[in-house]
Amino acid sequence: MAGTLCRRLGPGRLPYASRRDAGGGIAMGATALLAIAVWFGGAAVLFGTGVVTGASAGHLAGFTLGMSVFVAPLSVPTAVVVGIALWRYVHPGGPRPFLGGVLGACTAVVSVAGGALGIGFVVGLSNVADGTMGLLEAVQFVLGTTMLAVPFAIAFGGWLVVPLGAFGGWYHERAKRAG
Repeated sequence: MAGTLCRRLGPGRLPYASRRDAGGGIAMGATALLAIAVWFGGAAVLFGTGVVTGASAGHLAGFTLGMSVFVAPLSVPTAVVVGIALWRYVHPGGPRPFLGGVLGACTAVVSVAGGALGIGFVVGLSNVADGTMGLLEAVQFVLGTTMLAVPFAIAFGGWLVVPLGAFGGWYHERAKRAG
């Protein structure tokens, strides 16, 4: 079941998905996309249904969905690249579900950092475009924002993202064993 589901409906249909490294990267990219959809979609549902109430609940819902626009463009490609690198250089070969889970969790942590970089990069770039910051100030701003955003993102999203990454890596290795 594990091998056929991925090959029929999922990322297993993409080119080079049968290669160990490319398959790991594709699986980690799909897992990152799933984590973004679950985290930001779940937060939007909580705000939209009124579970989270208060004067600023509407603004928080907009902020939450807006953040997903900044996080997704860098965290998903980061997950793909890191997944390819880990499955190419760290994974010794052969299906090993436990190691896949560990590599998936590592990929998730690095992709959270990539998403945090996206937030700092977009805000810094807009400040340079507006003329409110010079280029060197913007570089410092991006680095500072990223250093602050990574622990924040790991604390508030890591409890969901890291287990999903571990599950994605484990499932990818299990699907290779079953296939």
